[in-house]
Amino acid sequence: MLRNKNNTDSITKAVRNCNLFSDFSDREIKKLISISHIRDYSEGEKIFSEGSLGICFYLIVKGSVSVVTEKDGELKEVREFGEGACFSEVHIFTETYHSVSCISKDVTRLLVLSRPDIEDLMKIDLRFTVRVMSKFLNFFGTKLQELYEENRKLKLSSF
Repeated sequence: MLRNKNNTDSITKAVRNCNLFSDFSDREIKKLISISHIRDYSEGEKIFSEGSLGICFYLIVKGSVSVVTEKDGELKEVREFGEGACFSEVHIFTETYHSVSCISKDVTRLLVLSRPDIEDLMKIDLRFTVRVMSKFLNFFGTKLQELYEENRKLKLSSF
């Protein structure tokens, strides 16, 4: 899959710098990469479409993406993610349809981890799978706490 050391190094660095996996050992990072897929996209190439089934988590190794939605026949950017960012985490846990589309803003390399990859990993290394899933659960717990705090502030400001 990866033909040279520079590719391997950049992917390893991206995983190590991702908050979800920052405390993984070199061995764990190598294992995570081994079950993931590396995908390259040209500038303007669609990564996924609104309404398509989501089953993947994405980590941007190189480049950037634009999350867009169509409104009144036009694409409207909702969010931009750059190198080192991750997105679509929820699809590791639930097969739901994308409510937005995602397009590469420039030449982009993504590490893609799919729900079926996690299911396969469960069969061969349950302990590591639990560690990976625990990281996602901690991530969601933090995000949920941030939403609770934001909601509390909004309620207080409406008085």
